[in-house]
Amino acid sequence: MTAIYALLTFLFVYGLIAVRRIGGFSIPAWIPMLVGALTMLAMQAISIEDAYRAVKMDVILFLLGMFMIVAVLERTGIIQHITVSILRHAKSMDRLLLFILLVMGTLSAFLMNDTIALVATPMILSMSRFGIKPKPLLIALAFAVTIGSTMTPIGNPQNFLIAVESGMRAPMLDFLRYLALPTIVNYIVTYYLLRWYYKSYSKSISTSINLAPDSLKSITYEPRMAKISIFVVSAVILGFFTVSIVRAVVGIEPMLGMSHIALVGGLVMFAYSKDRIAILKHMNWGIIVLFIAMFVFMDALASTGVIAMISGVLSPLQLDGYDASTPTTSPSTILAIVSTSTFLSQFMSNVPFVAFYTNIMHEQGFSGDDIKAWVALAGASTLAGNLTILGAASNLIILEAARRDGFTFIEFFKIGSLVTLLNMLILLTFLIVIP
Repeated sequence: MTAIYALLTFLFVYGLIAVRRIGGFSIPAWIPMLVGALTMLAMQAISIEDAYRAVKMDVILFLLGMFMIVAVLERTGIIQHITVSILRHAKSMDRLLLFILLVMGTLSAFLMNDTIALVATPMILSMSRFGIKPKPLLIALAFAVTIGSTMTPIGNPQNFLIAVESGMRAPMLDFLRYLALPTIVNYIVTYYLLRWYYKSYSKSISTSINLAPDSLKSITYEPRMAKISIFVVSAVILGFFTVSIVRAVVGIEPMLGMSHIALVGGLVMFAYSKDRIAILKHMNWGIIVLFIAMFVFMDALASTGVIAMISGVLSPLQLDGYDASTPTTSPSTILAIVSTSTFLSQFMSNVPFVAFYTNIMHEQGFSGDDIKAWVALAGASTLAGNLTILGAASNLIILEAARRDGFTFIEFFKIGSLVTLLNMLILLTFLIVIP
């Protein structure tokens, strides 16, 4: 009977996440997930002690560290400075689209996509003062932060969750090996698709973009803290690569993992900052609550047999063409992971979907050695965010920040469906071709 109640709770929680609204109220994903975790505790589907052990502290510490880092970068004006500098050096709409895709996308790969979306949106909206309609640029920004965040395990929360849950020994190297090239190709393809889709718009405005010389004056920029921040961020990224290299090449398990490196970097920047209270307020605490509740909820679903039950239903799709000796090299297996991720991410949201699906993959025998399967999950669940407004939190962040100049569901879907189709085909091709 407990399994039935747990299954009903699962359907209720993910139903709320899919709907996202009740009446006129918008529901953040962390609220239904927290309700689900508390319900499982109340039903005694999981004990307090097991719930405590279920929380993956390395993921929580990583998120805390990264949120501290990006909050300091925002407060010191570095990201805003980069954004406006890009706009000032763009000489045409075509070049501006390219800059947004390449620079914002690459920043997202190392500073998390939601952060770049939050910071860059006001910068793009300010271009309306110069007679430029920001809507196409906002859509380009949404695509950029999603595509760019795909190629590293630190580009978005679901990628890091996969890096931890999969047991991959060198996630930074493995992600870049399989996802860097398709990401670069996706940049290029998306750029030309946007140029084609908005060609009439580009012709209707001036082909020259000239931002006023004082456009940087409105940004709070702290040179001393900026230098410290750049040094710390560089050291943190280098540390991420070092951990992966030591594990994969040297074969030694380092004392510090990526979560420890991120937390130390965040604490160093936090300690040097003069605006600590504002930084704490600016951090995304909703994501932290989401992950803590999600770990408890998923562990309860596993202990009650719900994960195994759903795994049995999905296994014919997941394991079509399965070869026990090389489970992740089968094109049909990769196709199953990509198609399932693309479809379910639209309803379950990518982070809750990945938390659920990693359990399914473990149930079906995938381990840390099945690298291609895990990066397929990471790439597909992330790129699926380009299909609809609801596919990624970064889309909603941009839409919320640009209420007057934002985009509608249908408007985003028209171009998003084309971008997603091509992005997924490129991802599939590379995953099948790369050994």
